[in-house]
Amino acid sequence: MIKKSLPFLLMAFALMVITYSCKKADDRPAPLPQNEEFYPLEVGKWVIYDVDSTVWDDTFCVERYYNYQLMHRVADTFTDKQGRLSFRVETSIRKKVEDPWKSHRVFYVTNTGTNLEMVYDQLRFIKMAFPVEERKSWEGNSYIEVDDPDFYFYKDWVYEYRNLGESFNTGYKVFDNTVTVLEVDEAEGDPELFPSAPATRTKSNEVYASGVGMIYREYIRWVYEPKGSQCRDGKGVIMRAVDHN
Repeated sequence: MIKKSLPFLLMAFALMVITYSCKKADDRPAPLPQNEEFYPLEVGKWVIYDVDSTVWDDTFCVERYYNYQLMHRVADTFTDKQGRLSFRVETSIRKKVEDPWKSHRVFYVTNTGTNLEMVYDQLRFIKMAFPVEERKSWEGNSYIEVDDPDFYFYKDWVYEYRNLGESFNTGYKVFDNTVTVLEVDEAEGDPELFPSAPATRTKSNEVYASGVGMIYREYIRWVYEPKGSQCRDGKGVIMRAVDHN
């Protein structure tokens, strides 16, 4: 009797294993489409950053350094003037981990299917272009009126993808699948070597991780005028993701 039952029991066990395996596979979240992978937009999603900021003050000829935390949280959706689904992202700030969050700023994000557009302080940037491909390039500041003297330095930035699929260490955490966006890296003159000549420094790049969003940002912008204070005027910031949901 036991011998006759054994094949049936083995078959039932095998069927149970197959069913369980299929169920586990079905329970896994479906992978995001490639044009959503590196900046997923969902109300409630957040990322927290440690921020190191530098301010070059030409009035007092000093460099000031600040450390704090920022949180980007997708707060709501809306339809923009072109009838497109867009997202409101609220940023909060605190000096230390134990401090309460304080409301800071708001920016807006629209995934058009071909581009990822972000609006900061009424300036629209094309932060990503789809599909994401190694060394793909695009004019990320094409919506900005660079004829305005305040925004002229945004002229001719060519964004480019690098290091697609590689891991990236923010200093706090290693993210396995990322892509780097090189936006600009320009330098003219050097106040240390040639203090009698004008100088500028502009650098900007960001790193995005699959399923997370932006995990790293470096931005530097300063100008130096020898006929003025003979000191740099500008700011720099480095943002590193330390936590996310």
